[in-house]
Amino acid sequence: MKPFFWLLLIVAVVMTIDFVMTNGQPVQFGSWFVPWQAEVPSGLAVLLALSLGLLVGGCLVWLAAGRARRRARQAERKVGALERELNALLHRVESAERDAIAAALPASGAAGTADPAPPTARPVEAEAAATGRP
Repeated sequence: MKPFFWLLLIVAVVMTIDFVMTNGQPVQFGSWFVPWQAEVPSGLAVLLALSLGLLVGGCLVWLAAGRARRRARQAERKVGALERELNALLHRVESAERDAIAAALPASGAAGTADPAPPTARPVEAEAAATGRP
């Protein structure tokens, strides 16, 4: 895409230079409220008029887009605030879930005091008590 752009730009510049150089007939510019007159080549006059039109048009478009730029900045600030709020709420939810899980699980120390014998000794003791052998 870039080579195509540069090719078009070079062609436009060459055609503009050719247009200005070919149309060298003098044109007089003046106004009723300005006491002087200017004489410039017609190609340059057309180029200056085109440039002035592009400049004024660009400024008008930039000014017209000001409201959209302002709304975009406000929306970006609001999105940032909402993202911060969402992250804080997610952190609170995770913390509450961890607390709920910890409260639902039995304490590890209470299970150890209820059954002091190791699990492997139980079947042997139960069998000995059932048969009456020591």
